[in-house]
Amino acid sequence: MRHILVFAAFAFLNVSAHASSPDAWDALYKSTQQACLQKSGLKNAKVIEGPLLFAGDVLYKIRGKWPQAHMQGKTGKVYCLHPYPNGEPEIVDAR
Repeated sequence: MRHILVFAAFAFLNVSAHASSPDAWDALYKSTQQACLQKSGLKNAKVIEGPLLFAGDVLYKIRGKWPQAHMQGKTGKVYCLHPYPNGEPEIVDAR
C-alpha cells in the first residue's frame, strides 16, 4: 500500500510539473489531427472521434472515402495513433 501511495504522489507531482497551457494543447491537437488526416489516405477525411489522449499518444477515428478504384468510393474508417509531441502517426482499419 505504501508503494502505491508513493507512486501516486510522484505521478501527481510529475504531471503537475509538466502542465501545459490550453493553447499548447490546442496546437498539439491541431497538428496531430492534421497529420492523421493526411496519413489516413482517405478522400474527404474527417475526424469522427477524438482526440483521445493517452500517455504519449493521441488517438483519432477518421472517416472518408477509399481512394482506390476497386473500392468504388466506399466509405472507410481508420484509427490513427499519433505519438506526441513528435512521431509518425500509425493508421489501422476500424471496422
